[in-house]
Amino acid sequence: MYKFAFFLVCAAIAQTHAGLISMDNSELTATTGQGGADLSWTLSLNHQYANDMSKNNISTMNADGMTTQAYYGYQCSSNEFCRLAIAPNNHVDTNGNKKWLVFKQFQGTLQIDQFSLDGITIINNEGNPQTAMQLTFYDDKPLKIRNLGFSTLAVETGTSNQEGYENISTYSTYTEKKADGTTVSGLQVPEFDRGSEQGFMGLNVHGNMHMSGKLNIFSFNCTGNGAGRC
Repeated sequence: MYKFAFFLVCAAIAQTHAGLISMDNSELTATTGQGGADLSWTLSLNHQYANDMSKNNISTMNADGMTTQAYYGYQCSSNEFCRLAIAPNNHVDTNGNKKWLVFKQFQGTLQIDQFSLDGITIINNEGNPQTAMQLTFYDDKPLKIRNLGFSTLAVETGTSNQEGYENISTYSTYTEKKADGTTVSGLQVPEFDRGSEQGFMGLNVHGNMHMSGKLNIFSFNCTGNGAGRC
């Protein structure tokens, strides 16, 4: 589950009355204007914020700007529903069952409080003025990365009745082979791994990525001669 918040605030023209008039193509091409928008963006996967629609922010803060309560803890009704599974080149085992690369307990929240979208005029490779879209990022409005990652990564193979990404095996007991060649079964795994989903690595990213600058997006092949919009 996820919650995708996209807020758009447009600048309003301070006029008490505005009249609309029709324009032909030449008049529309010659018309210039100015404006922009301030945007904010949030993407949350398998977190309390994503599952509780009453939460308007990913965390609460006190007057000093310190986080007092976070809503980006892992929350999933069942672990097998919170996975990212990939079948590279549709590999199969000897029985014809597909092999899956499974990221288990996949989660994360990304949020940027403000970035701006504007239109500007640049001088293109033909030496002519050309319109471009400009994205502006601010150093004091970083991209907030919260609890992004997965608990474990595993290669899973399914059966004729169940795909591998549905496997729910966990660490509980193991078999140890002694030096004399005998084996001992049913040994408890260490408490650190006991009950965890089986796999061989995990990843978690938590922090802020600061960005400051402007990104201009435009067509390189546009001549800017006014014959057509670019």
